[in-house]
Amino acid sequence: MEYVHPILGAVALALLVYVASLGLRMRTARRGRIELARQHARLAPWAYAGVLISWALGLLSTTFVREDFEVASTFHLRTGLAIALLLTGSAITARWLNRGNTTARELHPWLGAVAALLAAAQAVTGLRIMP
Repeated sequence: MEYVHPILGAVALALLVYVASLGLRMRTARRGRIELARQHARLAPWAYAGVLISWALGLLSTTFVREDFEVASTFHLRTGLAIALLLTGSAITARWLNRGNTTARELHPWLGAVAALLAAAQAVTGLRIMP
């Protein structure tokens, strides 16, 4: 049980970084842009769900499994929350993008990029508190 959160978290963060790389490549691609967009749109909800589930499992872990932490006391948890909030904004702006909203077109990649960058901090802070 102790290692479910770290394993799922690692998979979710790896997928998040891959989805972000698809988005970045899509913005600069001269060919294959439509396929990159399809892959990005298909995988992004999975990365988002993985992050949300992993965050919730981490919170449950500190509540019921890890007696050496106070609930919601770690920088790791707060970083995970920031990633979840950024990805929520990214999911919302993705819907607006499909409707042609120009503000969403500017915000969406930044939200995803910052979430992907925070994934590095998330991994490092998670390794520091591994059981």
